Amino acid sequence: MIVRPCSRRTAIHRAALATATLIVLAGGASAQDRPAAPGAIIKTLLQATTTADGKAFAYPDGKALVTARLVELPPGGEIIRHRHAVSPFIYILEGELTIASDSMPTQVYKAGDTYIEQAAWHSGRNLGATPVRLLSVYPSAEGVALSERPQ
Repeated sequence: MIVRPCSRRTAIHRAALATATLIVLAGGASAQDRPAAPGAIIKTLLQATTTADGKAFAYPDGKALVTARLVELPPGGEIIRHRHAVSPFIYILEGELTIASDSMPTQVYKAGDTYIEQAAWHSGRNLGATPVRLLSVYPSAEGVALSERPQ
């Protein structure tokens, strides 16, 4: 993929704005992160140049498009095996998510954890007794599929 600095900067800016807005709307910000008079308190959730498995990532060429999703996975639920052309930013709002991947050992992410999802094939499971809620933000480009499943 070819990365143009302008497209990447625009995608990153839009992803950061969408993420901050959705975290506040989803109730994921703690009291210490909420603005206090006269100024705001800002907490960096993640700053990364690699995916969870240590691979560098790049944004695709094209017209920038950011997609943000709130995902809820009930106890015993599973996100089936898939991979991404552009790795999304993940913020676990509640619960614990277990990720099995072709590129790294099984990982468990808990409420408050953030990561850039790996591009390798992976699946997620809620092995806990409470729902998992997560925010998934895809800084991508128009026409690029958010994920693909094995054929």
